[in-house]
Amino acid sequence: MSKIKDTIEEKKEFARTEPIQGEPKGYEFNDKRHIHTLDGKSLTGCTTILGVIAKPMLIQWAANMAVEYIIKVAKPIYETEGVKLEDTYLINGEQLNEAKTAHRRKKEEAGQKGTDIHFEVEKLVKDAIQRNKGIIDIDTKSEFPQVQHFINWAIENNVKFLESEKHIYSKSLWLGGIVDIVCEINGEVWITDIKTGSGIYPEAFAQMAGYELMLKEMGMKEPVKGHIVLNLKKDGTFQEKRSVSTEDAKNFFLACVQVYRLQEKFNNQII
Repeated sequence: MSKIKDTIEEKKEFARTEPIQGEPKGYEFNDKRHIHTLDGKSLTGCTTILGVIAKPMLIQWAANMAVEYIIKVAKPIYETEGVKLEDTYLINGEQLNEAKTAHRRKKEEAGQKGTDIHFEVEKLVKDAIQRNKGIIDIDTKSEFPQVQHFINWAIENNVKFLESEKHIYSKSLWLGGIVDIVCEINGEVWITDIKTGSGIYPEAFAQMAGYELMLKEMGMKEPVKGHIVLNLKKDGTFQEKRSVSTEDAKNFFLACVQVYRLQEKFNNQII
């Protein structure tokens, strides 16, 4: 928890152009660095906390990306002229080094596409909140298939949007985060998260349980019915999953917080 340097330039860098309604005194967010601070001290990001959860599928995915890259750039070897050796390739050292980071480049590319979709959804929701009491017009259309799925979902479920990209924090847990959406469906409040990856995983609901804890600490009075994940996939398909707000979900998140803090403490004790 390092302090922000007490200089004019640092203060300018950490200042926002727009105040966030209902935000606690002393909280700031640096969009460029994606750092939440409270009274000049860095808060731990909610997604950073969830990094303690093992993701073995990502290991296999990274290996697959390396192999795909090798097959793409390597030259096939021929036993004799015109006779290709099956699954045998010639690859140089530079290409092998590139293969080691193929997964990183793929992730960055996917992240950019996901950011674009998030931005389009954010514009829609904020416009609905500002101009139409949180309701998306029934004739709203988007050139992006993923965003059109979101529009259809909002209309079919009679969704009323209450918050978009709301910055939140917890002093007791020393955490910061940004909630994609807080909405109302049939008179009940739901915390909603937009995902653009290949699937929906349990940690997404732990993440939203963490958001709920922070919102409550910030003074949210309305009861939260539960949590929704909307998966706006890059291939244009759509998936929705819901989970009611439970103590198990909150304990799931708090267990991750405890593991993360213990790791921090233990790392500082290692000589």
